[in-house]
Amino acid sequence: MVDPVKKQPLDDTELRGDLDAGAGPVPARDAKIDDTAAREKLHEQLRKVDSWTARLHDPVLGGVGLAFQKATTGILTSEDLELDMKPSAGYHSFLYPPNPGQDSFTNNVLYGTEALQNAERLMGARTHEFVHALQYQSAAALHADPFNDANNIIVSPYDYVLRKERLEQDAYVTGAWLCSLAATDAPDIVKVMEGSPLPVSTFSDIRAKSTSLQDAFETAARDCRNLEGFWSKDDKKTRIADEWHARALDEYDRLMKSRFNNLKDGESITIVRLDGRDIREIGASFGPNTFGHDNDNPALTEIEKLSPANAKKLAEIEAKYGIAPREQLPTLEDALTQSGTTRAAFLAASKTHKGAPESGAPRGAANDADKAPQKQNTGPRPPSF
Repeated sequence: MVDPVKKQPLDDTELRGDLDAGAGPVPARDAKIDDTAAREKLHEQLRKVDSWTARLHDPVLGGVGLAFQKATTGILTSEDLELDMKPSAGYHSFLYPPNPGQDSFTNNVLYGTEALQNAERLMGARTHEFVHALQYQSAAALHADPFNDANNIIVSPYDYVLRKERLEQDAYVTGAWLCSLAATDAPDIVKVMEGSPLPVSTFSDIRAKSTSLQDAFETAARDCRNLEGFWSKDDKKTRIADEWHARALDEYDRLMKSRFNNLKDGESITIVRLDGRDIREIGASFGPNTFGHDNDNPALTEIEKLSPANAKKLAEIEAKYGIAPREQLPTLEDALTQSGTTRAAFLAASKTHKGAPESGAPRGAANDADKAPQKQNTGPRPPSF
């Protein structure tokens, strides 16, 4: 566990994601939440969650709880409580542009006060966001990102949408699996997680009908993206993947504008597409690989269905930034080879990159919004959970 530390209030430009938003009344900031009491409660519940996690035992894989704790130890920059945050939890990967001397790769997990309702809710939220942290720790494809100031290799808008879907599939499946094992110590977690896009009970049913845990992971990943739910108050019910896609497109459009505005003379952006290896690296966060063993499976790099609105938005973004048809783009592996680097070196450089002082080199016209640091997260999640 990374000890929560007090932080400054979040920037208004920060994007926020959550796992279990809206499961009950969330006190407003002017309700004068007791900061000290809330943090003491977080510490208390994290100790309980840690004890449950340490005892997780899978009938096939054995003591996975201690392995999960070992895998996640030391990889976060911070794990903290944000009293103003309405969602249960959020994960932040990159800050663009970083301030001078500031890390671009943030790898932070934040909890809202809603996560303090009970330890079961906190475990569901924490497990999900920790899986995201593991994904970004090891998958090169997640660092070819418009939010990442460390490099100018960026995935295409199609692949950014694809990535969003795959990283959420993996986090929901792996989280549901681990929480299903926690039911031995915390039986209420099944009921608490019932509103998730992949409830613990649904995963358990899928596993019972599957030939193996690997088969259960792949089946659950396909199923969870097609579930429907209410994503905002008084809105119509929509398919979960449609919301992931819409959020991804909005993020991509906004950040690419900033990236092009902030290019220095002589700089350029390389747009790449992902291959099966990239997707499987995302699925290798923890436990069985959510996306199987075949790098050549064409389904790995195909979005099953884009809504008409999202398909239109995607085409508009491609046209706006002059992005070539996807089949004409180099793969990430091709781009890394061409630039004379490896996946390992690409990741290492990204993780250690810090914002540099302004050099005085001319940049394109940029407004204040382009200069204001913006954090990437993995939202959205339904506010009805």
